[in-house]
Amino acid sequence: MPQTVLALICALISPGLLLAADLRLQLDVQPQVSLGAVDPFVFGAGIDAKTNPLRSPRYPDVVASHIAESGLRIARYPGGFVFNRNDHRGSWANFYWQDHLAQNPEGHWWEVYDLDTYVQFCERFGIEPLMQINFVGEPEESVRGYIEYLVGRGDDDGDGVNWAAKRAANGHPEPYKIRYWQPGNEVHSYPQGFQENAEGAREYAEALSRLVPIIRRMSPGARILVPFINVERPITGMKPFAPEANINFATSSEFAEAFLRNLDVEVDYFDWHFYAANGWGGSWPYIGTDDEWKHLYCWGTKFRECYREIVSLMERQCKQRPLPGIMVGEWSADWTAAIFPQYEQGFRGSLMRTQATALYMADILMFLMTRSVPSEHIRGAFWHTFCNDAQALFSIETTQPRGISYKGTSTDAGYGFRMPIYWVFKLLSEQRGEELVQSTLQGDNTIAAPAPGLYTDPEYSFDRVTACASRTGDTLYVALLNKDAHEAVEVRIQIADWPAQSAIEAYEVGADSYLAENTIAEPDRVTLRGPEPLEIANASDLTYRLPPNTLIVLRIRRAN
Repeated sequence: MPQTVLALICALISPGLLLAADLRLQLDVQPQVSLGAVDPFVFGAGIDAKTNPLRSPRYPDVVASHIAESGLRIARYPGGFVFNRNDHRGSWANFYWQDHLAQNPEGHWWEVYDLDTYVQFCERFGIEPLMQINFVGEPEESVRGYIEYLVGRGDDDGDGVNWAAKRAANGHPEPYKIRYWQPGNEVHSYPQGFQENAEGAREYAEALSRLVPIIRRMSPGARILVPFINVERPITGMKPFAPEANINFATSSEFAEAFLRNLDVEVDYFDWHFYAANGWGGSWPYIGTDDEWKHLYCWGTKFRECYREIVSLMERQCKQRPLPGIMVGEWSADWTAAIFPQYEQGFRGSLMRTQATALYMADILMFLMTRSVPSEHIRGAFWHTFCNDAQALFSIETTQPRGISYKGTSTDAGYGFRMPIYWVFKLLSEQRGEELVQSTLQGDNTIAAPAPGLYTDPEYSFDRVTACASRTGDTLYVALLNKDAHEAVEVRIQIADWPAQSAIEAYEVGADSYLAENTIAEPDRVTLRGPEPLEIANASDLTYRLPPNTLIVLRIRRAN
């Protein structure tokens, strides 16, 4: 009998025998209290033009079916650190769009090194493309040409070069449907943008005053995302000046505040990046101990605090009203092994490809859903890697090595299989309502960080269980996540003013261990289970035993 069914049946028949420990919570759900529409663009990913294993999949038909079923809604291209003023044209670190035309002579749908292939890839799978612009390394006429190539109908900028005709010659006569544009990436870093001080911020704001009107003129209806800020440290505060890179790396407050003060052109979104890590610079103090999961999940608390700090900073310093939205242009779980590939312990794979990373992803995705309603500020998010490192959203077996994917032992087994994060992403993207509704957890729900806290920020903790509820019409979705590695939690779910049908459906991504991962030997150790039909005496007031290391979504229909 599936774990989900057994857990719920036990909860209904013998609630007194559920748990040895008194881990009990109550979730109150009010389906009639709508908090607004959930933005589907929180289910996004970044696609790297150069190192991505998607460029050479061994089983392209399998890859295509996985992408089609994933629930991916928006993708960012061409990647992260790909605009570098210090490298010449054609170097690995730079993306010059002219070098990526007619680079797919065999017409493979997966060859995303080619610009046209990438946009057509998005068309094929119903994914919204967000196109980055290299405005630091290219002159203005080249930036205009890039936009003209993608969405132009002729020599729109009147410079005597008809890039739209070149696009037609490459096989796509009609303009592409591109709405979202991003100038640059992490421009507070001089190699990609400007000096990280007040003067650099002023130069950046002035550059946007010249560039943003060009984008709006050449791409009517454009939605513009501008790089703004990286990880913050809300407890210890943002550093006034640029720090030496470390796990708490943050855009300096001098740069961020000066940029907001000098920004005089209207933009649609600010770009915020966030990375978690269980180690830095060769030191992984929690790897191999039972504290590693606690440390990782505390980054979810920091993520929430950073969101509040960024909104507060915008409210104080940004002149634009209403405020721009926030897109989390890059976020991931433990990514330090990719930053420090020279340290073998970073690639042990404990949190890179395991259920722990999936639970971290679920925690943040559920938070993003709750903060994507109109009264909040999140308008999209991009899991950093589509498939170009060891915690790829799509784990693709390729015919040749690509970039950082094959630098560590964590990729030796299992590549080509969907990892736990895939199933979490798919479940939350698909099984959710269009509107967020009011829900409140009550009870002792706190797990403390292992001493001495989350790196230099002390006194961290995280919620053992994360919950959110949403609905579409007469269908209610209740999502519950138990991050506790060892203990089940009894959750009583009370649904107000919602006479529910007795039959509900349950979906689950769970594992016996937070270290569980899919390998060649066990390709389906972690997968999506459901829908499991369940007959409930009173679905408006039920007690549910949530196992450790588990994400569950209950789909409950209103009775007529």
